[in-house]
Amino acid sequence: MNLKQLLQVAIAGVVAISVPLISTQKSVAQSAAPLSSFQCQISEDQLFVTLAVRQNGQVSDPMIVWKTEEFSGAGYTPERRCTEVTNRLNSLLQENNQSLSGLYMTAGLVNGEAVLCAVSSTRAGCNTRNVLFTLNHANRRNPSQMLRNLASAGVVGSGSAIQESGGQPYVDLNVLVNQLF
Repeated sequence: MNLKQLLQVAIAGVVAISVPLISTQKSVAQSAAPLSSFQCQISEDQLFVTLAVRQNGQVSDPMIVWKTEEFSGAGYTPERRCTEVTNRLNSLLQENNQSLSGLYMTAGLVNGEAVLCAVSSTRAGCNTRNVLFTLNHANRRNPSQMLRNLASAGVVGSGSAIQESGGQPYVDLNVLVNQLF
């Protein structure tokens, strides 16, 4: 099974994230053009995807592929989820001076729902102000393991995108997104 298939199995349903190998060469990420924005687009497969875009116009591989229809009955179609989460990522980017440096993604419970959220510390948790999106039924059973699989599937050497604090995984958003280019 290749890396892309492994990741799609690990987070089947809610998102399918393609993460190329994470390099230990931080100079590559540091010398890359800064991020401009995130965009919600329709892929060649006619699926809604969230992509990152650098200021030089370079577009990343899909960060999130919105497949699940599980939330459509409540009005959260893949298109709406793509748009709303992309807007949340753009707000996060803007609030952090067009950078993802020092930002992490982690899992938690908010209003009884398993979610992924963005935090500025590996000591912070999810709350109503930092939710990125709700996990589907398959992924809400073990969201922490999903994050570990996502961050470690392509790790080479010591360039890991994941940190742990008290057993809670935190994925470095800057490393994760830069590896999509």
